[in-house]
Amino acid sequence: MKEWKYLNKDYIESLKKTFRTLEDKRDELMQLGRTINKNSKTIIYSLIRNDWEEAEKYIEENRRLVKQLFEEVTQNYPQYYNNAFIPLQEYVEAEVVYHYLKEGRIPTHEELGIPEEAYVTGLMDAAGELLRKAVEEMIKDNLDFALKIREILEEIYLAMLSLNFKNFDYRKKVDYVGGVLNRLIDYIFQKQTRRGGNFKGENN
Repeated sequence: MKEWKYLNKDYIESLKKTFRTLEDKRDELMQLGRTINKNSKTIIYSLIRNDWEEAEKYIEENRRLVKQLFEEVTQNYPQYYNNAFIPLQEYVEAEVVYHYLKEGRIPTHEELGIPEEAYVTGLMDAAGELLRKAVEEMIKDNLDFALKIREILEEIYLAMLSLNFKNFDYRKKVDYVGGVLNRLIDYIFQKQTRRGGNFKGENN
C-alpha cells in the first residue's frame, strides 16, 4: 500500500474514531429529542381530554429529558444545538398549555430553562393547541372557556407583534397566531349566533 506523504495515518485514524463518537452522540441526542417530541404531544393530547394523571406523568419525564438534552448541547456538544431546537420548542408548547390550563398563567423562558428563541416559537405554536381545547369546550357548550382562550390568544398575539421580529420565520409564526385568533373569534360568533345571543367583544 502506498505510503502517505502529507497526512499521518495514525492522525487520520484518530479523526475517524472522533467522528464515530460524535455520530453516535448525535444519534443519541436525536433519539432523546424524538422522545421529548412524543411526550410533548402526549401531554397536550391528554390535557385536551382532561386526563391530568397521564399528562403529569409525562410532564415530569419530559422536564428531566429536556434538562439532559439542553445541558448536553450547551455544555458538551454545541454543534448539535440546532438538532435540539425543535424538541425544546415542542417542550415549551406543552408546558404553556399545561401551565395555562392548570394555573391560568404562562411561564417565562427562565422558568422553563429554555433559550428565548425556542420559547417564543413554542409559545406561538401553543396558540393552535389552545384553540383545539377551546373548540372541545365549546362542543360541551362551555362558551365562557372559549372567551378566556380568546383573551389569552389576543395577549400572545399582541405581545409577539410588539417584538417586531425581523426574522421571516418568526413573523410567519406571528401571522399564524393572528390566524388562530381570528378562527376562534369566528367560532365564538357562530356559537353565540346559534344561541340567539349577541357577540361579546369582551369577556365580561
